[in-house]
Amino acid sequence: MSRYFNIWLRQLKNGLSIRMIHPINFFVMCIGVFLEMSITFIFLQVIFKFVNNFSGWSHSEAMIVVASYMIIEGLMWTTVSMLGGLSRNVRTGFLDVLLVKPINTQFIVSVWSSDPEDSVRLITAISILFFNVPNLGLSNFQLVINGLLYVVLMVDAYFIVYSIFLMVKSINFWTVQGWSIHMIGEKIVQSSMYPVDIFFHKIVRVVFSTIIPLAFIATIPAKILIHGPRLDLAIYSILIALIFFYVSHKFFLFGLKRYESASS
Repeated sequence: MSRYFNIWLRQLKNGLSIRMIHPINFFVMCIGVFLEMSITFIFLQVIFKFVNNFSGWSHSEAMIVVASYMIIEGLMWTTVSMLGGLSRNVRTGFLDVLLVKPINTQFIVSVWSSDPEDSVRLITAISILFFNVPNLGLSNFQLVINGLLYVVLMVDAYFIVYSIFLMVKSINFWTVQGWSIHMIGEKIVQSSMYPVDIFFHKIVRVVFSTIIPLAFIATIPAKILIHGPRLDLAIYSILIALIFFYVSHKFFLFGLKRYESASS
């Protein structure tokens, strides 16, 4: 595990070094990421100028949901670049080089590229989270218990999003140019940025809680942090993360068998 962790850290350092070759460009990219995030938060501010709650969520509670999604999105971009390296390496044939490395293929493909400028998402989202949590009126004991379980569910959320994008990106083994499919997957996952309670139809809620578990990306972790532990939701979250990770791993291996190398 330490070997894999060191490799991951080295890849993060390499990504930052590449960006810092042109520091002004890196700075501009950071500003762009911050402005992109600001649009979402400004949108919520406008909504709460006219309503007291958003489908039962107060302003601070809704901000916690949005911040939770932004944390996961920031982690995905910062650590694995939304798996953009997989599609790029398949398209260019560079995957051949990675396949012969003495390390797990899925791991090295996942961490091969990173976007350090998206750490701005993490910093901003965590700041908003800590700014709104005091408004929940939780005691110190409740905050510790809820916070610990929230972290566990956020880890599950990360692996759920990772698994979804791994399956989406693995389609590149057949299509090579799968950008449109990636965009569809990204838009679907972005729907978890807002509380799933805004979807009034019960069937839609069931779909977003099981088939496409968007509720477990941000809404459920936020509910646990706000309202306290729910053992059933915690168990469901862990099971969904394990199932999606297993299925995505198998789908990746299935797609890898269909890969036509650049040398073939």
